[in-house]
Amino acid sequence: MKVVISGLGVMGASMSIAMKQNISDITIYGYDTPQVMNEACSKLIIDKKLLNWPEDCKDADLIVLATPLRIIKEHLNQLADIVGSETVVTDVGSTKAELYRFVQENKFSGVYIGGHPMTGAEKSGISAANPLLYENAIYILTGVKPEDELLLKKKLFPVLEAIKARTLVLDPEIHDKILAVISHLPQLIAIALVNLVGVRNVADLPYFELASGGFRDLTRIASSSIDIWQDIINSNKNNIYQALDELISLLQKQKNNLENLKEEFNTAKQRRSQLPKMNKGFLSPLTDVLVYVNDQVGVIARISNALSDKDIDIRDIELLKIREKEGGVFRLSFADMQKAKEAVSILNSINYKAFIRE
Repeated sequence: MKVVISGLGVMGASMSIAMKQNISDITIYGYDTPQVMNEACSKLIIDKKLLNWPEDCKDADLIVLATPLRIIKEHLNQLADIVGSETVVTDVGSTKAELYRFVQENKFSGVYIGGHPMTGAEKSGISAANPLLYENAIYILTGVKPEDELLLKKKLFPVLEAIKARTLVLDPEIHDKILAVISHLPQLIAIALVNLVGVRNVADLPYFELASGGFRDLTRIASSSIDIWQDIINSNKNNIYQALDELISLLQKQKNNLENLKEEFNTAKQRRSQLPKMNKGFLSPLTDVLVYVNDQVGVIARISNALSDKDIDIRDIELLKIREKEGGVFRLSFADMQKAKEAVSILNSINYKAFIRE
């Protein structure tokens, strides 16, 4: 199977490593700047450099466009009439409707399937590549047609299954409407909040020095790059306008009713509790096990080795609480309830207090 990945930043490089680790009969060609391609080859992230774009994509089985949105559009235009009906072309862009319309209007010669993995990394670039980036993440696919499903079962679905992503098929317009509220709007809120506090953060008023917990959680994504985000915002402006208007209306309502926000708080608490408890998206939720551990060297290794010896695969892990010299609580996630019960039994047998989180 010949796979081409254009864009060897954290998303493309992570996908390449995950493919190489989990798929045996595959050759991955990487396309990026000469410097990045050389680094990818030296680190064995890709098998070969793609030297002639787009001509050398002609016989590819799968092409993944892991670049900013404006480059994805350029690539799709360049690939038109180069690839044939047996080549699947997908991307990792954050909006889907504009690309879908572009492909339809230009009668794209290959089979284009919009893709949006609901995952990311704090750092960018090839040096931040992580083969576990896509594991357990929801991977949204758009523009899937019944006549393409047989080809996708051969060339795309097995790849996503191999890197342990969880696929969800959506209409492109619906995707963008949802993402405007759960992704694009939070980005704008984080930027506004940081700038609001930043203006007030003068020498004798240490706002940032006192900011912790909630502020840091709410504003973590404010460090994102405008080079990526401006394309996303431009591509989904109408949905973002609507989301902003609705948010402004809610904030105005709160402003007018500050002395009595009980209903708003209770409603938000109830709705927030409906979020499935899973780290990378909320489909096909994993089963969580909480493990109490002492603050000792080698705890993680002992736990993982004990489970690995019994062929129990930890699908996700998170440190929830820690107290220095005392210990903490780990959340381990497993594929299903049966695996979780087996894990609890094994952990209890080696003197770790563990139980399934309800």
